[in-house]
Amino acid sequence: MFNIKTVLFLAIINVVSNLACGNGGGSNEGANGSAADLPNRIPVQTHVIQQGEVVDLVRATGTIFPLHDVTISSQTAGTVIEVYVEVGARVEKGTPLVQIDPELKQLALEQAEANLMQAKAAFDKATKDFERNEKLHMTNDISQYIFESARLQKKSAEATYLTANANVKIAKRQLSDARIVSPVSGLVAARLVELGSTVAPGVPIAKVVDISQVKVKFGVAEKDVVKVEKGQPATISVDSYAQFKFSGQVSSVGPQADLSTRTFPIEVLVDNPELQLKAGMISRVEIATQTNEDALLLPKSALLERASQTIIYIIKDGIAWKRIPKLGIESGDYITILEGAEAGDEVVVIGQENLSDGVEVKRN
Repeated sequence: MFNIKTVLFLAIINVVSNLACGNGGGSNEGANGSAADLPNRIPVQTHVIQQGEVVDLVRATGTIFPLHDVTISSQTAGTVIEVYVEVGARVEKGTPLVQIDPELKQLALEQAEANLMQAKAAFDKATKDFERNEKLHMTNDISQYIFESARLQKKSAEATYLTANANVKIAKRQLSDARIVSPVSGLVAARLVELGSTVAPGVPIAKVVDISQVKVKFGVAEKDVVKVEKGQPATISVDSYAQFKFSGQVSSVGPQADLSTRTFPIEVLVDNPELQLKAGMISRVEIATQTNEDALLLPKSALLERASQTIIYIIKDGIAWKRIPKLGIESGDYITILEGAEAGDEVVVIGQENLSDGVEVKRN
């Protein structure tokens, strides 16, 4: 019994001794670990601010319109006896499109010319009679009544002659209008009559568009319209030619906003010699309004919104310092910084959410 108690006592002493030794080893290891971890540095990723070129771009989506979009209407009445063009045909200014039956108009011209000849003869006779009576009146060989009658007859004959002359011009114009021509160079977008159709003045005949140059029309917001000026370069792109960029320039800036959209109308003129751009296409527009060749470029990922402020963290000697930057032009993934940092400064781009002013950091 004594031996058993002795063995148990020795075993307990041994366990207590081992536990005491274990606790002592753990305390030393913890102390050593804390020393290694202090100070507790926050991991971050950084970017060195550099200078570079930045272009302030106004972006918008617009619709392409032809330079000229002309609906050609008949100026006279008659029956269509010839159609010279089809949709898609290239026409020059003055190219015939449609011929209206000219027969009655030719007869009307001949009649007007005959009336003119008759009026001319009557006017010539009245002029000679007046000149003769004027001489006789000067010598008092005829009465005042006869002289006044001769003068009035001359005036009347002259009016008849002028009217007949005008009628000839009208008849010639009507005959000319029977042959309808294109007033502009371009492509036939629509042909609105068929052979044998009867037309009247004002009836549309065809539509011709000129897309050798095109206009891109779109609207921009109030904050952007103040940057846009006539003559600024613009770049146009469309989904149909995703690999191409088309160059143009601002041709007009609207002085008044569209009250329904609250945007200001802008037009960009684009050369289109290969006729790749078609009227009605949707295009993306970028207008270069300002270029800064030595701007400080700050990654947008460095910006942090905190307490209604936009802040950044600059790293100096392993310590993060908060800055409130003054920002400028945006360009892709970067934004220019006007105040709050300098070229060569190291700015935090990942991990800034965990920072506060003056904390130590370690770079990943």
